[in-house]
Amino acid sequence: MPSSSSPSPDSVPAERSPETTGELPNAVGDSAFGSAAPGSTSSDGTTRGDTTRGDTTRGDTTRGDIGRPIAWMALVGFSLAAFMLLVPLPLKSRIGSAIGDLAHAPMFGGIFIAILLLWHRVSPLDQFGRAWLGRIALVTLCVFILGILVELAQTLTGRKAASHDVVANGLGILAAGMLCIAVLNYRYQPRRIWLSGLAALSAIGLVGIALARPVRIIWDVLSVHRAYPSISSFERDWEMTRWHFDDCRGQIVSTHATDGSHAMRWSVRATEHPAATLVETVTDWSDAQSFEVDVTLAPTYPGIGELYVKVIDHDHADYHEDVCRKQFLLTPGKTQHLVISREEIINGPDTRKLDLSNVKLVSLMLYRPEVPTWIDVDNLRVTTDQR
Repeated sequence: MPSSSSPSPDSVPAERSPETTGELPNAVGDSAFGSAAPGSTSSDGTTRGDTTRGDTTRGDTTRGDIGRPIAWMALVGFSLAAFMLLVPLPLKSRIGSAIGDLAHAPMFGGIFIAILLLWHRVSPLDQFGRAWLGRIALVTLCVFILGILVELAQTLTGRKAASHDVVANGLGILAAGMLCIAVLNYRYQPRRIWLSGLAALSAIGLVGIALARPVRIIWDVLSVHRAYPSISSFERDWEMTRWHFDDCRGQIVSTHATDGSHAMRWSVRATEHPAATLVETVTDWSDAQSFEVDVTLAPTYPGIGELYVKVIDHDHADYHEDVCRKQFLLTPGKTQHLVISREEIINGPDTRKLDLSNVKLVSLMLYRPEVPTWIDVDNLRVTTDQR
């Protein structure tokens, strides 16, 4: 005889299925950084449990469906990044290099996020905490080392490794890390929205620092054309990026300035022919009547300095005979005003006329200095009919 305490079949409540309640298990991977945390509140006001385990078959399928496209996108992105970083640049001008530098921070930030997303798809995390921070720190270190190795590999493809590129890579990686922290904190701990805001502002600041150098170089390239017929007066530090130095170096100083308050100190070594070459200038000198520059040889130099000033066009066959070159003798400690006339520039090459509408370079070369010394240079300019 059944006990009076035993429930009857009719009194046992029927188990509610997802189809009955209208609620479906939450599949893994409903956003870039996984599903909502266990214990979060659903749209109907109930507390959501760890429903990601409710349907393992569906979760695994969804994870695989989403993970494969991300893997392919990451592979394409890595291949494109390797191509852009290792192939020699088609534009060898300052503006071409600056445009390439603009891509460093966003590119390595994107690599960082791609690797972090792939790791999360392989091994999801249910909440934002030490595990996430550990992953972010490890990926940051690995991608930063990757950036250093890429810079070293560039020396094998005809490009030069640059420390400022390594810094830009690192700033882009840190910015991406801050952005991930902002998103993860907002998703899993929305009450601490101030932390997300602080991390997002940090990311914006880091990107700004990374882009500052190439943006300033692009601005300086544009200012070259606005300043003509003045070629260079060294009033801004960024003017030094217009110059290339062989067996010498240059720096901004406040001595022997003849235009403004600064000049360039050109420090040379005791080699065959140390040279400072201006690689960024206005190309069309058609209206030029002369080229002029002010120089001061160090007062401690033991003799007369032999300086050659060269104007080189795009049609030159070499850097010696097929260019305009004029010799000047420098007296130690004396500021001298050097002038090359229009006729001297045009008739400078040995076998042809120099094309004033297509000027490429201006070079200063000190011939066989007896000892290491310096020359202060200022106020490179072209005189025109209007002046």
